[in-house]
Amino acid sequence: MYKEPGALTTKRSIRKGVFLMKLSKIFEEKPERWGFRGDPYFGDYLKERAESMELMAPDELETWIKEEYFSLSGKALTDTYMDFAVIGQFAHGGMSSGGVDNVWWMEEGIPLLKSRLTSL
Repeated sequence: MYKEPGALTTKRSIRKGVFLMKLSKIFEEKPERWGFRGDPYFGDYLKERAESMELMAPDELETWIKEEYFSLSGKALTDTYMDFAVIGQFAHGGMSSGGVDNVWWMEEGIPLLKSRLTSL
């Protein structure tokens, strides 16, 4: 099926006859477990933003995730224990609602996504 150059298909875009995979591909499969209650919402947020982005280098991916975390929370994404952020837009009820686990993202989430990116 051909679409006009630059038009999106479900997983790829066609530009000048070349298929380009979108970054959102690495977010399709959910992790088996998350850190805090807000982590799945942060993952969905990243996936939605990545739907309009082309693939990038793994180190660029890490930088992009850290920038998105900072833009939402006002905090740097570090591996410092208990330096998590509570992000209001990811709060959907419950005591720890909206919490995004910085350690989980640094030690599990980002490495998982970088691994998926390099295997494409």
